[in-house]
Amino acid sequence: MRKDTKNEIIKTAKKLFNEYGFNEVSIGDIAATLGISKGNLTYYFKKKEDIIETIILENPRVETSKIPSSLLELDAFFYNIQKVIQDNAFYFWHYTQLSQISPEIEKKQQEIFRHNFSTLHKAFFSLREAKLLIEEHFKDEYLFLIDSILLSASYWVPFCKLKNAKLTDLSFQHYIWSMVYPLLTAKGRNEFLLIHPKILYTDKK
Repeated sequence: MRKDTKNEIIKTAKKLFNEYGFNEVSIGDIAATLGISKGNLTYYFKKKEDIIETIILENPRVETSKIPSSLLELDAFFYNIQKVIQDNAFYFWHYTQLSQISPEIEKKQQEIFRHNFSTLHKAFFSLREAKLLIEEHFKDEYLFLIDSILLSASYWVPFCKLKNAKLTDLSFQHYIWSMVYPLLTAKGRNEFLLIHPKILYTDKK
């Protein structure tokens, strides 16, 4: 029963954090939503920082069993990032603030970054070998591209808020492809069109 209560606290807190933001939700709000006393809640978590630390140490991360070796697999990787952002909006809205809550959260953020950076670095190398991506125009061009992709992911939620748009209104997946598409070879662009036949503007009028 205690395990169920703890899991319900985590589930409810995450939902409230996503909807209202971490700073706008109190321990009392979480307890009231669950229909339990604050004392009951603080038996499991002394403060809301403890709750969010538990959530983050379990999530979010883009899991991939292998390095994307085709544009279709890369597209799936971008989609998974988009899904993680939508499911964990609170994390990305307060990305910088959360790193200051505990060393464990900061370590987790660094772990996620290294994992995703390594995955994309190996993927782009594989795609160049497959003649789907062009050679670099200048030194470290693809490293800078990876940095830009991960930077965009980390701050996508506040960016959407600045544009007064819902997360579902703007496609992170589409946005990232706009950065990658110019670096595709002719072979790569043909493969891309098979994946997203309607994404390009083709009206020549």
